[in-house]
Amino acid sequence: MLWTEGPATFSFLVDTYGFTGPHTVEPSGFHAHGGLRYERGILSIEICVWSGHGGEQGVSTKVWVRERSAYAGLSALYVAHGLGSERDVPDGGGSGHVVRKRIGEQSAALRKVVPHLVDVDPKPPVWTFLPFPV
Repeated sequence: MLWTEGPATFSFLVDTYGFTGPHTVEPSGFHAHGGLRYERGILSIEICVWSGHGGEQGVSTKVWVRERSAYAGLSALYVAHGLGSERDVPDGGGSGHVVRKRIGEQSAALRKVVPHLVDVDPKPPVWTFLPFPV
């Protein structure tokens, strides 16, 4: 569903904010199903489908600052910028209907967060830093 509906749902990243994409995120680890990635300058935004125990699926979005090997979840950024509560950006799912709903909710939250990422300076605790380059 993410691959068929995601490009249109997240087209504002390309049309309004100048990101390139969508590019493919290969399936691996937690993101067993892969996803879509958009890039602009030092930023990457990854929207991925994940699976949990019992067949539950959901959608999660992470923003990466590649040159700093830093990432933050969309809900953490949403809250940190005072845009609402974490409940506004759910990622859990279940059925295809719920996953479709989560894609829309992630898109709506991302529309509010992206303008705050123009001069992003990642700092803990919102951002997590990897010990190696991405």
